[in-house]
Amino acid sequence: MMKLLLSIALVSAFPLYAQQACDQSTLNKVDYMQCLDQQLEQTRRELTTWENNHLFKLEAQSTSTGRKDGLKLFNKARQTFSLYTEQDCRWQFIGQLPDNNAATASYKQCQFYHLKQRIEFLKQVHTKP
Repeated sequence: MMKLLLSIALVSAFPLYAQQACDQSTLNKVDYMQCLDQQLEQTRRELTTWENNHLFKLEAQSTSTGRKDGLKLFNKARQTFSLYTEQDCRWQFIGQLPDNNAATASYKQCQFYHLKQRIEFLKQVHTKP
């Protein structure tokens, strides 16, 4: 029953926070950066929700079976993903310097891309029995 309620809450919450498109050609630099910041914040929240959903499942599984391997590996994967994303986006940022605006936009777009990919992967894993 708790899983069902969590799944319903998870699915119904995100349409309220629909992603707005950040169009660099129609927004000035400040508005574009703010738009990217808003997208990143919303996407980080969505990723946290999906990760918490998987943690909830893995904790329940480890409690019932006594095996904590999946939970430990999932946490390790979260840390590794975070480190990989940071390093992958940082080299792109550095490559755009000394144009700070382009470098910052590139970094934020990279972060957004990786977070969305991770969310899609967690959604796919969630739907598997």
